[in-house]
Amino acid sequence: MTLLKASSFFLSLVWLQGCVEGNVNFRGEIVCRNADGNSLCPKLSHFESQLTLKPTDKTEARLSYDPAQSRKATWYDSLDLHQQNLPPQRSWLSDYGFGYDIDPRWSLHVEDSSGTTLLPNASYLAFANKLQDIGWKQTASRLSFDHSDIFEGDLLVGLGEGERLSADDGDLFYGGRLKWYWQKALALQLAYSRDKNSLPEDAVWWRDARSDLHKGFSNQRLAASVSLNGKAPSLRGLEADLGWQRNEIEQSRTQNFLRAPASFAFDPTEILSQDQGGHGATKREAWQLSASYRILAEYLVAFHTGEFKASFDDAVLQSCALDSDGNCVEAPENSRSLKLREWTYGLGKIDSDGWTFLLESHQERYDRLYQNYHFLKGSGVRQKSMRLVQARIHWNW
Repeated sequence: MTLLKASSFFLSLVWLQGCVEGNVNFRGEIVCRNADGNSLCPKLSHFESQLTLKPTDKTEARLSYDPAQSRKATWYDSLDLHQQNLPPQRSWLSDYGFGYDIDPRWSLHVEDSSGTTLLPNASYLAFANKLQDIGWKQTASRLSFDHSDIFEGDLLVGLGEGERLSADDGDLFYGGRLKWYWQKALALQLAYSRDKNSLPEDAVWWRDARSDLHKGFSNQRLAASVSLNGKAPSLRGLEADLGWQRNEIEQSRTQNFLRAPASFAFDPTEILSQDQGGHGATKREAWQLSASYRILAEYLVAFHTGEFKASFDDAVLQSCALDSDGNCVEAPENSRSLKLREWTYGLGKIDSDGWTFLLESHQERYDRLYQNYHFLKGSGVRQKSMRLVQARIHWNW
């Protein structure tokens, strides 16, 4: 069925391109990865086909297909060592959108969107954004203002997180983003979003009956970042970004109904107080620093570091010494929060023909050893830290 979908999609691309002005792009990525002795090589992590059409000078439409597309790029999805139990978040539909230029500065869009609070990444490294809270993709309308190299702004209204092709709960998503430039090189970005019903069914994927269980949650996101774009005369080629993001998730219901099985290792960036048997609000907070430097316009040296912290009203987490099955071998200590830190270093080449090759060294570490949060589920003693080395080839034709 997947092959049939792909064939039909490619034929549609060719036919549509012949009817109106447009182009077809192909983007892909292959990785070879080793994490603490567990190898994955080679893996075609993405192969995306995108059709872009321009029916008129003021309108543009796009549609993308990717058999490896994830509806939400989560922390465990990014590791993908075939050791984790992942929720069914795959979707062949990668991206879509339609835009109309009202005038040279104002434009209106209807598109697939992850919201307004994503933090910029100046490093080009693969794991740079995995600790921030990435919103579930949704269909949204966006009104944008662009005063070139001075100011940008977006207002966004969406169906709701996780609602791409149909509405689920009747509550809308609202978001806004403002970005100011200083001397065309330094930028300050502020963003906000709110969704009254923000938890899709896939977030409680381990439950059979989940049509109503995911309702009753709301989130409020804030984000801020300062960026250097590499165009400063005295720092040409240096890109950098310092960003902060917070997501507060509240539950209107008081009963505990999301308790997850302890046998699963869950994504720490997706944790809720309720899926650990608790109540009240969950706060997810992340900061990150990323930088890269271009040598001769094509050789790249890059760095990224970040920290994620989840906080709960109840002490729902347990930390202790664990055996190989993930059970405590001593009296556990209850905790209201967890922290995860990461560092990534990389170097490579960005070719003008659309090829990118990067060597990356990545490390992650918890502040303590948690019972249900660990790096190597089912493969020996659980760890507080993980090291990963990978080679990555990316192309954009």
